[in-house]
Amino acid sequence: MKKLEKHILLPSVLVVYAIIMGVFSYPRYRSSGNWSEFFTVLGITLLLALILHLLLKRRQQIRKRFNGEE
Repeated sequence: MKKLEKHILLPSVLVVYAIIMGVFSYPRYRSSGNWSEFFTVLGITLLLALILHLLLKRRQQIRKRFNGEE
């Protein structure tokens, strides 16, 4: 069984969390009509997941280069 790497697992968990929270909070935002807040929070969460992915991937590349694996 192949082990999932951190730069894939952690951001994907964050994206799944954002999607689930978006689905649960959709009725509240639909009734209030405050769509800018809904999409801002969702967008920031997805942006943070992307940044986390890039940082963890870069960290793994540096670690491999330091250990002589690459």
